[in-house]
Amino acid sequence: MATTKTLLSNLSSLVHNGVMTQKEADKFKNRILKEVQQAEHDQKVQELSLKTSEFMTPGVQYSISDLVKEVMGILAPCHGHKETKAEQKYRDGVAKPLMKSALENLGVVTVGSGAQTRYMVQPQLPALAPITVEPEAHDED
Repeated sequence: MATTKTLLSNLSSLVHNGVMTQKEADKFKNRILKEVQQAEHDQKVQELSLKTSEFMTPGVQYSISDLVKEVMGILAPCHGHKETKAEQKYRDGVAKPLMKSALENLGVVTVGSGAQTRYMVQPQLPALAPITVEPEAHDED
């Protein structure tokens, strides 16, 4: 597949040569940039999902702030950190939504609501071994 730079360059050429209008090219450009942004977001969520699954212990409930702290290294006021407005904006607007997407990707169980929401990976049950019963042999006298 062509790179984003190549696609945008081709759009410019089409406008320059009169094949399409600037308005049409802008629509395609916005669509291309949205696709790139979505792919980057999906990649971040996938990487975060891997880190989160490695960190979480099945059966243990975690708050979103604890997961953001342990997996992403971002402290919150509940951890004794005095944060700036920019840090709070990043934590609330970027880090938490990314973590929630990663948790959704992992299929974790949500317990509670609001500030008391906890996330938990269900413990895996051991595989059950099939039980085979052999018919009893009867002695015939």
